[in-house]
Amino acid sequence: MKYSNHISSASSRRAPRKQHLAVACCMALALPMAASAQQAASSADPSVETLDAVKVTGIRAAIASAVETKNESTSIVEAISAEDIGKLPDISIADSISRLPGLTMQRVDGRAQVIHIRGMSEQFAGTLLNGREQVTTGDNRGVEFDQYPAELVSGVTVYKTPDASLVGQGLSGTVNMQTVRPLDFSERRIVFSGQGESNSLGDLTAGGDDKGYRVSASYIDQFANDTVGLAIGVARMNSPFQEKHYKSWWWANTDMWGTPQDGKPADAIALQGAEGWVKSRDMTRDGVMAVLEFKPSDTWHSVLDAYHSKFDQGEWMRGVMWTNDPWWNGGAADYSNVGTTDYHGTPVVTSGTLSGIQPLVRNDDNRRESKLDSFGWNNEFKLGAWTLGADASYSRAEIEESKLEAYAGMLGGVTTDFRIPLSPGYAHYALPDMSDPNAVYLSDPQSYGREARLEDSRQKDELKAFRLSVNRAVESSDFLRSWDAGFNYSKRTKSKSADVYFGLLRNDREPTLVDPSLLLAPTDLGFAGMGRVLTFNPRALLSRYYDVALNEDNNDLQKDAITEEQIKTFYFKANLDMDITDAVRLRGNAGVQYIRTEQTSQGVYFDPTGMHIGSAGASYGDILPSLNLVLDFGNGWNVRYGMAKELMRPRINDMGAYASVGLSDGSTGPRVWSGSGGNPSLEPYRANAIDLSIEKYFGVASYVALAGFYKNLDSYVYTRNIPWDFSGYDYTGAAPPSNLGEFSTPANGTGGYMRGVEVSTALGGDLINPALDGFGLLVNASYTESSIDPDGPDQGSSTDTFPGLSKIVANATVYYEKHGFSARVSQRYRDKYRGEYSSLFGQRVYRYTLSERTVDLQLGYDFPESSRLSGLSLLLQVNNVNNEPFRTEVSSGTHPDLFFPEEYTEYGRQYLLGFRYKL
Repeated sequence: MKYSNHISSASSRRAPRKQHLAVACCMALALPMAASAQQAASSADPSVETLDAVKVTGIRAAIASAVETKNESTSIVEAISAEDIGKLPDISIADSISRLPGLTMQRVDGRAQVIHIRGMSEQFAGTLLNGREQVTTGDNRGVEFDQYPAELVSGVTVYKTPDASLVGQGLSGTVNMQTVRPLDFSERRIVFSGQGESNSLGDLTAGGDDKGYRVSASYIDQFANDTVGLAIGVARMNSPFQEKHYKSWWWANTDMWGTPQDGKPADAIALQGAEGWVKSRDMTRDGVMAVLEFKPSDTWHSVLDAYHSKFDQGEWMRGVMWTNDPWWNGGAADYSNVGTTDYHGTPVVTSGTLSGIQPLVRNDDNRRESKLDSFGWNNEFKLGAWTLGADASYSRAEIEESKLEAYAGMLGGVTTDFRIPLSPGYAHYALPDMSDPNAVYLSDPQSYGREARLEDSRQKDELKAFRLSVNRAVESSDFLRSWDAGFNYSKRTKSKSADVYFGLLRNDREPTLVDPSLLLAPTDLGFAGMGRVLTFNPRALLSRYYDVALNEDNNDLQKDAITEEQIKTFYFKANLDMDITDAVRLRGNAGVQYIRTEQTSQGVYFDPTGMHIGSAGASYGDILPSLNLVLDFGNGWNVRYGMAKELMRPRINDMGAYASVGLSDGSTGPRVWSGSGGNPSLEPYRANAIDLSIEKYFGVASYVALAGFYKNLDSYVYTRNIPWDFSGYDYTGAAPPSNLGEFSTPANGTGGYMRGVEVSTALGGDLINPALDGFGLLVNASYTESSIDPDGPDQGSSTDTFPGLSKIVANATVYYEKHGFSARVSQRYRDKYRGEYSSLFGQRVYRYTLSERTVDLQLGYDFPESSRLSGLSLLLQVNNVNNEPFRTEVSSGTHPDLFFPEEYTEYGRQYLLGFRYKL
């Protein structure tokens, strides 16, 4: 690995004149003064010229490559690089990306899945594979990164500032994943790897497993005098995930609504329902990557790449839940022996006895199969000063889900003693034995109107794109080195459909005991004091005990939708490079994009005459100028400035042509239209952004940086009541005097600012003292704040925050690598935030997620070349060493400024032990 400081011949003669800036950055990052002193000595030593010949391997090679990418880029970027083919430094790509400055991940079902950049949720980020926009297996735009095996990705670059040639960019940033290019290698490379995996929580319920494995193989070779290159990689993951979950439903003092609860002290807040469950998930992912590269001459370069992954997930959930609010079952639940705790001046029920509740025992069997395909063919032709490019790509995701839940419970009310903490943790409910096969019946204890529910859904996301580009080198200019121009066309179609079925017990829905031969070992909920619950496979019972029939309400029917976008992007970019003085070099780019968008959506709408299929859309254009400048002061000092207008297209769910509309009955005045639904005319989030970064590079793989950014979102999407023309909707009864009314829908409105500061460093221990050679440190931290209320100006709660915004995000990694041994300990921290999650029946909800601090550990050994085992590496990884729980909180229904514990879930530790062998 070679490293270059990108110092021009003029700049290399210049002594440092900005040492006060170095001190400021170093103080901000608490770097030892010894590092600065040693760097100063190196600058004065003529031997610094030998830096380009320094060769590093392993962890330091990956860091050096990432630092080099950051240094050489004209944009403000962050990067990660694999130590070698198939050797990214974390269990998943999402884990690796989330350690970069200003980035973090959101845990979904215990694993890193989506990425938040600079305090914005995954919906605001663009994601590319080899420079091409990707579809998603999620239900909106946010890409689920666990779909991409880390073993098949060679590196990732995150663009925090865009340039005009970056197509598919996001508003918060753009993530570009790269696969290998076989002609970048000088020889054949064959790699095998395998790991066994285990979860510390063990096997929590029947059907799941706590053991798994990961295997991969990669082949890279060159042919025909290095004019043809081939790379093929395959990876399979069979990964177990376990979950212990408790959730309090909602808190309120129902006395304030005129509905007291028997036995509850007057004006005390009480929990109105709870649930506890365990989940076991088995996830199997198969990934295949192939690259064919052809470069017969300096004139023509062609690359054909393909990627495929298939992700199968089986999930088994067993638990118990109930409501005890005063409206359920005529106020059947009551309290006795109540204990209260003063909570910010308000009494809250935290212990006692609850009688008359009817806990529902749930057995769920959820299955998901997702397929992702991505193909691209890039051709580049060099004709003198001209370089012509043509790129065609296709990306497709297909998802099928089946979610089945079946209910059981005791006949009549039960009594339980309880203790409820007011800090995050498991509550304790001394329920009776809910696993007794002679007392727990298939039934509808919570009066849902069914004894089972099945939802089968399908989703397809397809993107076709084609790009033409031209680059012209300019030899005659002192400042313009080249210019780029291009056109990109993309067509994206995303369709969703769902069928909902109710399972009703036969024999007039009479409660029924389960045949003992169909029962599985009871599931233990002792972590929440709930004892054991009846356990069975609901799919095995479905045809035996239930009549199953399609049963869909309006919300279910409105899940069926098709959204299409046709995007035409024209761009021009001037690439700048000049010497301002003998000591200062300026490089960068200035350009503009023009984006023309045509969007349509088809969906289900309801008017007073019934259900209909409708479609609508919009067309609009955006001009996006951008500027990126880098002042290179020599000796590794860079100052970067970025300025751009940015956009992110709206959430696909918000663009749906679904609606429910109606007319007032006219009893109090003229008949007036009103309604709610999606908005096919919705336009993007738009922002004006400014970025500034001050960076100092030293050593082979070390740097320090201080960066700040400001984004003014002049267009944000809120759900609002807006004037609407209801022409075309049918009605019954008397005609309304006007077709105008109000429609509640996502709509564009004014936004506010997002701003933040980021500090980061990569530091080799040898810069401090030769005795620390082999040690290294990676540290970054960011602070971000926003003035945007996502409910709209002067609307909603003052505690609502921008989705995904953690004000403080920090990462630290300490590593050691020498004599074949390697060790790495990483800690990731994010402050509390408002996360977006899938909820009941596939709906998306925001939840107040508390801070997280997770620790990961990796130990490895590479056998030396002199050994008979040369090429073999051993690796131990432990993910979530501290078993950090997932925690949320919820405000009280009667005291919105008081927050109470909501969810508390443990996922356990993941242990992986394995090998990697390179030929």
